[in-house]
Amino acid sequence: MKTINIIATVAALAAPALFAAPMPAKADLLASNTVVAVYTGTIERPCMFRTALCPDRCDHATKVAQFRVIKNEDYKKPGKYGDDKAEPGSVIMVDMLRDTPGQSEDVAKTISSLKPGAQVRMTQAHYYGDFGMVVEPFRPVTEIQQLKGEVKATEIKPVAPAVMPLIRRAR
Repeated sequence: MKTINIIATVAALAAPALFAAPMPAKADLLASNTVVAVYTGTIERPCMFRTALCPDRCDHATKVAQFRVIKNEDYKKPGKYGDDKAEPGSVIMVDMLRDTPGQSEDVAKTISSLKPGAQVRMTQAHYYGDFGMVVEPFRPVTEIQQLKGEVKATEIKPVAPAVMPLIRRAR
């Protein structure tokens, strides 16, 4: 049991270094979506207390910018795997606290300057990357630009984070 705790602690300490890395040398593009979307706001997502490292050493809590898709302008899926086409009404989330490999700092600056209701054209790619000891998917926003249009604030509804309910079973 002690060995598992040591491994989990080492993995939690190495995770921030993993995500702060630049684009890995070996990364396969699985899909790409270029969409017109409405910025609905940024929300805080708290830690859900799912591991032994929670809440003080897990790094689960984050800040997420949300975009509701209005229309999909360009979708590419070169192979069998990858994200599906982003349909109107679907939500794209961008992590604002961690560096995503392949995503420039300008993306975070652009998003932080947006006001809810702002329309943007953005391209989000879905890669499967080899980070050395870990091979995992990541989704950087490769391009984002604010458009002239704006949506009324009454039409914008941010998506609440899904919280797993506590289920109590009768004994």
